[in-house]
Amino acid sequence: MSYTLKLISLLCLCTMRVPAVDTFPKKFTLGERRGSVTLNCHTATELPVIWKHGNVKRPENGTKLTLHDFDADLTGNYTCGYNDEVLHYTYILLDVSKDIPGSHITCTSETFNCSYSISCRMNISGFYDFRLRNERDNNSWVQPSKDGVFYLMHSTNPYAEEKTRLVVVGEAISSSGYYVRTSHSFYLRDIIKPGCPKFSVAKGVVDLTPPDTWASPSSYYPLENEIQCQWRSNGETNTCNLVNGKHVPEDVSKLRVRCRDPLLLSQWSEWTPWKNVSH
Repeated sequence: MSYTLKLISLLCLCTMRVPAVDTFPKKFTLGERRGSVTLNCHTATELPVIWKHGNVKRPENGTKLTLHDFDADLTGNYTCGYNDEVLHYTYILLDVSKDIPGSHITCTSETFNCSYSISCRMNISGFYDFRLRNERDNNSWVQPSKDGVFYLMHSTNPYAEEKTRLVVVGEAISSSGYYVRTSHSFYLRDIIKPGCPKFSVAKGVVDLTPPDTWASPSSYYPLENEIQCQWRSNGETNTCNLVNGKHVPEDVSKLRVRCRDPLLLSQWSEWTPWKNVSH
């Protein structure tokens, strides 16, 4: 079955009436489709155990519960106990990682400086709750910010050659109890995307400085700048042959700048906002 058909099948199954999960449960285990999942209820007495799937009582009454031919309808919260007393609970999720290939994780870093974090995103259609962790440095799970960005700390030494890849592990769950685990590995040098450079124009002269987040000294961490000009005479916009400290042509009305690491040929930064030029 192709990835597209598998994804459609998963999205269709999301409409099934299964216990909803709002966020990552504190205790959960995984089951694979058509496989078996076994839960244990650790108790010091020999009283019959009451198992529940959500609010529905199960027929089993022993300390072990085995679910055969596991599928989406069996996902949800399972509890065991006596009468109204709950001893243990476990949320069971359906692991569909094999059905969704690719990492679905993207990361960038504005600098080599080890005091800064990397910025990552994770997105999988049909899934809404995500968490990431830097597995290489054995860091804790991180939740996204309000704009969906994960900020992961790392211990890469900016003054030494990278020998070990960063490994970012991601987990995702859907409201119907589907679970995906994936990973993305890379060297820090491969995801560099500088922040926007700073620039000003005084008396018709361009003054460029690196972004605040860029590593120093600039002699060791150089940046290449690209400047675009908007021309008064025809309104056209194109790359202009301007460098730091050079006079801006009289016919230029606006400038904007972006930068990249010329040694790594890194990603270009975002463009700065257009800035009016007065002569």
